[in-house]
Amino acid sequence: MTKYFLIVLALYGGCYYLWPHFSLYKGLALTKSRSGARWVPPMEYYIGVVYYQKEDYPRAQEAFTQLLAASPTGYYVPRALIYLSDAADRTRDWDVAKAAAARYVEEFPDGKEIELMRKRLEMLKYHHP
Repeated sequence: MTKYFLIVLALYGGCYYLWPHFSLYKGLALTKSRSGARWVPPMEYYIGVVYYQKEDYPRAQEAFTQLLAASPTGYYVPRALIYLSDAADRTRDWDVAKAAAARYVEEFPDGKEIELMRKRLEMLKYHHP
């Protein structure tokens, strides 16, 4: 029991110390400087997801765009395209939203969210030709 308490205490102390010194934007800059490392795509993806959940859509869009540029065929590409399309839609960047939706439909015709992305692409083309 004491062992687990010490582990939790160490994690809490580490988070308390690092929190003021680390920002997501610095993490995104770090991933840009270390492109090619195996840990970069997941970090870019999760930074984008956190920005998306915080409703900071311009930064989420930047993170997902950076991920797709650095790792165009990676594991996180399908979900990143969905998030990118939605974040760009919310920032009224219609061209990026359409391009992300079209890329998902083209590259992942059997994807889990294909119907959602087809409908989003139709809607974007209809409202913003």
